[in-house]
Amino acid sequence: MKKGLLILTAALTFGSMAAAQTTATSSAPQVPALTDVPAGHWAKDAIDKLVSRGIILGYPDGTFRGTQNLTRYEAAVIIARLLDQMRSGEVAVDGIDQEVLTALQNAVQELAADLAALGVRVTDLEENMVSKEDFARLEERVNALGAVEGDPTALQGITDQLAALNTSVDELTANYDTLRADVDDNASNIAALNDLTVLLNQDILDLQDRVSAVEAAQSDFVLRADFDNLTNRVAGIDTRVTNLEKAPKFSVSGGFSGTFGRLNLVQGTVGFDVDRLTANTPQSASNGGFRDGDVTTVDTGKDYNTGSLTFGVKASQLGTIGGVVTVNDAYLNFGVGNFWDINAGDVYVTLDSAGVSGTLAGQKFSADYSAYSSNFKFQDYLFNNSDDNETRRGIVFNLAAASLPGAPDLTVVLGNTNSPYMTNGLDSANYYGVRMAYKPAAGTFGVSAAIVEGNRTGFGTDFNVKFGVLNLKGEGVLSFPNTGRLATLGQFPNIQTDADAAGYLEARADLGIVKFGANARAINPAFAPSDSAFTVGLPQDNTPANAGMSDTPYLAVNGVNTLPYVPNQIGFGAALGTTVGPVALGAYGDTRTDWWGNGRITGFGVKAGAQISALQLVAFYNSLTINGVAADGANGAYTGSSQYIGASGVGMGISAVPFTMTSSFGAQVSHSGTAANALVKNLNLTLGDVYFTVSKTNRFYVYGDYSATLGGFTVAPMFHYSILTNADTTAYAQNQNTVKYGIKLASPELTSVPFSPSMYLNVANRITNADTAFGVNNNGTTKTELLGQVGISLNNVVVPGASVKLGYAYYQGFGVNSSNGGIAPVMIGSANNAFNAASPYLYGSNATGNDSAKMDGVYTQIGWNGLTANYGVFRYYDLNAPAANGAPTSVAQGFKVGYSFKF
Repeated sequence: MKKGLLILTAALTFGSMAAAQTTATSSAPQVPALTDVPAGHWAKDAIDKLVSRGIILGYPDGTFRGTQNLTRYEAAVIIARLLDQMRSGEVAVDGIDQEVLTALQNAVQELAADLAALGVRVTDLEENMVSKEDFARLEERVNALGAVEGDPTALQGITDQLAALNTSVDELTANYDTLRADVDDNASNIAALNDLTVLLNQDILDLQDRVSAVEAAQSDFVLRADFDNLTNRVAGIDTRVTNLEKAPKFSVSGGFSGTFGRLNLVQGTVGFDVDRLTANTPQSASNGGFRDGDVTTVDTGKDYNTGSLTFGVKASQLGTIGGVVTVNDAYLNFGVGNFWDINAGDVYVTLDSAGVSGTLAGQKFSADYSAYSSNFKFQDYLFNNSDDNETRRGIVFNLAAASLPGAPDLTVVLGNTNSPYMTNGLDSANYYGVRMAYKPAAGTFGVSAAIVEGNRTGFGTDFNVKFGVLNLKGEGVLSFPNTGRLATLGQFPNIQTDADAAGYLEARADLGIVKFGANARAINPAFAPSDSAFTVGLPQDNTPANAGMSDTPYLAVNGVNTLPYVPNQIGFGAALGTTVGPVALGAYGDTRTDWWGNGRITGFGVKAGAQISALQLVAFYNSLTINGVAADGANGAYTGSSQYIGASGVGMGISAVPFTMTSSFGAQVSHSGTAANALVKNLNLTLGDVYFTVSKTNRFYVYGDYSATLGGFTVAPMFHYSILTNADTTAYAQNQNTVKYGIKLASPELTSVPFSPSMYLNVANRITNADTAFGVNNNGTTKTELLGQVGISLNNVVVPGASVKLGYAYYQGFGVNSSNGGIAPVMIGSANNAFNAASPYLYGSNATGNDSAKMDGVYTQIGWNGLTANYGVFRYYDLNAPAANGAPTSVAQGFKVGYSFKF
């Protein structure tokens, strides 16, 4: 029995430990050193494993006593420790193999046999044992016999036998007690073994299932040698992949695009614009259709012969050069010139752009070359050249110069330009510049120097810093002509007499419930092109070069300068705005003169009202004086001010007072459908009334637009109504009212219908009458514009991706006038405001006129994978010229083929 317990314990421990080693890793307890287990003993490894798992700890004197019998108490402790570890998961029974389980079963059977033998022995003892009562009776009989005289020798023999029998009884009693204790102990051991047997039986069944599965899949197994070979091959491939990932990478890209066609008059002599017919449709110029997207130019008689072929190579992870320069990325882009017109000469390849980036002595850098549009911006008023007008060929180098004091970002530019804004009338000139931008914790601070040979040399500083709620932004520039003292070695220019200066300072503070802003500016007129609209009153010398050596600010749309403050002014202003709960307040003030202190213009205004989310109701008041005399300051349509100080505006985007820089007062309700807190998404609505105090002109206006998707259909209505009234019709012939309305409808692709068609319908109408008359009058006082556009698109025609689009448009204008003097009114437009609810016009202007015309056209486009082919026929009718006086009709016919492909 003792031997069986030891076998059971060892088998469970060794098998469980082997399984546990494959599933978990834990810190082994300190193994006590057993002094009496020889190093080479055959059982030493098994004993060490039992000790390391805490199953056997040895005796207090550090001995194992391997030759001593194992008591049942000791066996119970060992088995209990093992069962505890099995329950806690320290010993995983699911990893025991079949051999160990067989040993366990044999051990259990051996233990059961020992227990059975022990039970037989106990039964024999119980059957042969003499009780104390029987012994007492026997002793009493002996004593009685002793009283009878008899043979002394016989009596002594009986006495000795009784003594021996008494000793045997005592020994039997002791053995009985020991055996009973052993039986009680074994009973608990048997219960524990029964529990263990239940667990082992389930594990045996699971293991048998797993063995069956392994035997079934044995044909799919590979040999260990094959597996090791495969592992080595995978490791080799992994090394090669890692090396490839670190190796330089190259890619090729490019594209081809071109258009060919012409729009010619086939009848009549009057040229006209066709963009008003195709704008806002799928066949507009932006979608590859007719013509150039500009409604203010004549389109007939124009060619579409353009084309470009480009390709490029890009590389990355190029490595280190000389241990100092690490090149991460590089690129080369080429263009192919004259690949179409054989009479223009040979085909040639040009380098359009190139660049490289990486680190220089651990500092990030980039260098970019452009053959036509080298873009850079130092400051608003110095080297502001970030457009793509193809007038600069040069290099831009950037370096995060961490090794320089202050660790600035360094920019160096050099190249050649033919931009008239930079060359001062020269065919071309070289330019150079350097800028250092520092980034302290508060923001940025920069210093710049720039020169254009034959024109100017400039120096500047700029900053944009924040201290708490206060933000400061500004710059200053000094520009010197490259003549006189600056061109003489050792001579320095006189700042007061030789320099042209520009500078401004803006301060803004956001306190949460209130915002403040203030500005001061002084911009010399030399910073504007001398033939621009922003140097009114100055001599025009047709030399657009400017002191800032910049061209980007002067390429603004509709003549609006994009500089913070337009040149030729000295002024200052302030603004505030707040929304405290439902209260909306705003105020501004501004004053300025020209550079020489002439023409003082001063304005201020306030607003007060209520605001709920994006809905605002305010009353406002404005005052404007020019040289101390009150002035309306309104534009021709009385929709805003004619006083423009720059992109920052007099309210600095803070006050939001309606009709700033005018002499006016009124009230206005507005709702922004694009605001995050809009009450109705996509609904823009404005309603107000303004009175201009100088001209005594009143304007009431209401306009709005909305867009929604209903059942997949896009619906976008708009409307406008305004009325101008003035009691003095002799001085101000402004009494008129305008009604404008329209809608844009577009369907989704109807995929359940052949060719998945989609359709659109656009309609807009404007009616302007004198005084308060309404409707269309036949007395010649009504001015109207009408636009209608309808079309259909068919998709996946014949081949996937192919589309066919067909459209028709009609436009007429009666009594309209364009703002382009010298050109008949309806031949071209003033601006595309057809679906702009804020404007009272479609394509005309606010100027009154008596010219009338109409035009229509039909056009189609076939498209497939970047290829578009357009054909259209357009007619223009001059309604002012009778047919008898020379054919008032002009007809234009045109085609346009375009292709765009990228790889």
